[in-house]
Amino acid sequence: MILIIVVVVIFVLFLGLVAFLRIFSKNEDHDGRDEYESSKFGEVGEKYVANELNEIVKKYGGYLYNNFCFEDEKGFSSEIDHILITKGGVFVIETKTNKGKIIGNEDDKFWICIKKDYQDDKQFKNPIIQNQGHINHLRRMLNHNPPKMISMVIFPIADISSINSPIVHNMGSALSFIADLTINSKKSSDFAKNINERIKKIQDNYSISKKRHLQNIHDHF
Repeated sequence: MILIIVVVVIFVLFLGLVAFLRIFSKNEDHDGRDEYESSKFGEVGEKYVANELNEIVKKYGGYLYNNFCFEDEKGFSSEIDHILITKGGVFVIETKTNKGKIIGNEDDKFWICIKKDYQDDKQFKNPIIQNQGHINHLRRMLNHNPPKMISMVIFPIADISSINSPIVHNMGSALSFIADLTINSKKSSDFAKNINERIKKIQDNYSISKKRHLQNIHDHF
């Protein structure tokens, strides 16, 4: 029975990845795609990851927040791609939809995505540092006795074989990592519920639109 469940999960994951790659291929055919097109593809990638994380919630219980935008009282804001709360912990997740080979170290300011034939290599901000900034901001918002948060960076389709960090995952390793911590957790059944109530208060009182978040970035940086 367990074997059948594992096979079904792998098959569903495979179908989702195939659909995602088809969409990506259509976008890759247009080398001159503008920032809007690139942004829309990023949204597709985040939705794919969100769907996979939702399967964790269905199977093991928990709570999932996607595109979690919030602003503090000083006008500084953050956008977290995914916050997953299970008995295994609070997972703060950054999704990167790069295609190519990813090069970088944990303490580098920038990483590089090497594409085919070394054309159009892309430099981007270190997502580990970026995600830690999100975690620090969220912890400040929680204020009193914030829980430990587990940072994860997920590259659904990129080659991350050169990245030496337990924080960075492909989709399969991310799901296995979360499931393992959740299954083997000794936390009480109320852990996820209590944390969710605190996160929900931030969403209810401090959430903002993505448009406003982008304006905040422009104003402050």
